[in-house]
Amino acid sequence: MAYNSKLKGSEPGGYGQGTRTIRGMVASGADLMPNMYDIKIWFPGSDGRPNTGSGGELSYPVTVRATGFDVPDVETEVYDVEYHGVKIQRPKTSQNFTREFSLTFREDAAFDLRKKFTAWHMAVIDPVTGGVSNATNFFGRVSVGTIVGEYFATTVAPPGSPDQATGIERKDGYISNQINPVAEWNFYNVWVSKVASPKFTTAAGDPIQFEVGFKFMDVDFPQYGGNALLGENWAWDMPQQ
Repeated sequence: MAYNSKLKGSEPGGYGQGTRTIRGMVASGADLMPNMYDIKIWFPGSDGRPNTGSGGELSYPVTVRATGFDVPDVETEVYDVEYHGVKIQRPKTSQNFTREFSLTFREDAAFDLRKKFTAWHMAVIDPVTGGVSNATNFFGRVSVGTIVGEYFATTVAPPGSPDQATGIERKDGYISNQINPVAEWNFYNVWVSKVASPKFTTAAGDPIQFEVGFKFMDVDFPQYGGNALLGENWAWDMPQQ
């Protein structure tokens, strides 16, 4: 008989003898998974402001065609203090925080996404007309959300409410805080600084991908600034084409 095969009936889950290591791993909780996220983008309207009203965010196909999102790192700059051969470091009174990020998308054959990002980019540069800008008045907003805590593949109804069964996503496939807790990272005063051109080749049959570079001026991150972990506004309107 294996050393850990004898179960203790008094312990939740029936832990075996000598399973402290397994008990620790089980009790450590669920892991955060990198592919369980969605992206929202509010493109600027004709007045230059992001359309943040109900239905203003472009949920589809942005979140489906994006290949991932790297939240910018927040890092503290330091300086050295030395005395009698001993060196310590103290924080500088400046932020080493690059206010930019990029998104890579699978290119759609109708060029719909490229059309939206190119129109946004033309607010600061136009290679055809030679137009340039020393400022931008066309700002958007970008948000990224991920599910917090445990979730399960099966559809589970709350006790006593068999008609209120819900899955991980909504029926249209999106993450929603109407179903699960969601942490969100918000980027404000966003403008487009780069729209990569298509790259063609005869050596492959994979879909074309293109990168869009963004600059932003303000942020709202979970747990910084006294924020809670969970966002309150991560609900989707129906997908927009």
